[in-house]
Amino acid sequence: MEIIDLLKEAESRKALAFGIGGGGDIVSTIPIAGFLRHFGFEVYHGSIIWDRIVVDPKPGPRSLAELEGVEIINETVGIADGRTRTADGITPNIAKAAIHFGKVVALDITRGAGKLAEGIRDFAEKNDISIIVGVDAGGDAISVGFESGVRSPLADALCVAALKQVDGIVAVTGFGSDGELRVEELLLNISQILANGGFLGCSSMSRKDYLLMKEVVKDVTTEASLIPVLAYEGEMGLKKLRKGRTALITPLSTLIFYFKAKGVFEINEAAKIVEKASNFEEANRLLNAEGILTEYDFERAVSRKL
Repeated sequence: MEIIDLLKEAESRKALAFGIGGGGDIVSTIPIAGFLRHFGFEVYHGSIIWDRIVVDPKPGPRSLAELEGVEIINETVGIADGRTRTADGITPNIAKAAIHFGKVVALDITRGAGKLAEGIRDFAEKNDISIIVGVDAGGDAISVGFESGVRSPLADALCVAALKQVDGIVAVTGFGSDGELRVEELLLNISQILANGGFLGCSSMSRKDYLLMKEVVKDVTTEASLIPVLAYEGEMGLKKLRKGRTALITPLSTLIFYFKAKGVFEINEAAKIVEKASNFEEANRLLNAEGILTEYDFERAVSRKL
């Protein structure tokens, strides 16, 4: 597997694995970190600062400026711990995850993909990090963006665009666990990434990963990152998710697929659309102009703040 060669040849033994689809994706960094540790890596767990409205009723992602109890590293990267709160008193998933991981990396996507890439690059240089992995639970990060089932393209698109700029990796866990892409759409998109040389290989959850994930999901609110836990326990079949979606639980849910971020970017039209946006509001407008509705649109509608 190319991912093994890449890890063996890395300049340092430090890595960043961060959730890119929402705050709950930090749970899915666990099997990636477990895999990297087999190659001697120290792994920083992290996540974008965007929790769904069941956790944080304010629509959209949070900026670092909206957090209290966070160490600011640069414009888009901070270090959160179990005491981190939003200015209006919400406990974000990054703080809940810090109960298990200690300090976690908080990434601000409100300033757009370019600033996010700059912040990640700066953080990596300061901490001698050679491997940067953006982790998506479910697989909509490898969508084109126009598939009918895609409901949350904005966060993934911004992160894929940023990861492309820092020569990062996109890891997909759960194989459809977010209920957005159909299985045949996932397979088609993976085949297209294979064709352009962007596929790096697979790993799978270990029992140690499973046990830690099972503990963390007691505190961190997530649906997509729970599916691999259920699959590891032998569950199989459809599971109902919020917003009327369903996810298919199968043994494939325990696998992790690794891709070059540049290869994902090649097929992800949403990422191309938002790459140059100066902030997430502009990115959202650009997607809307192409007929793509986003998780931000949904959250504003539900909160009556359109």
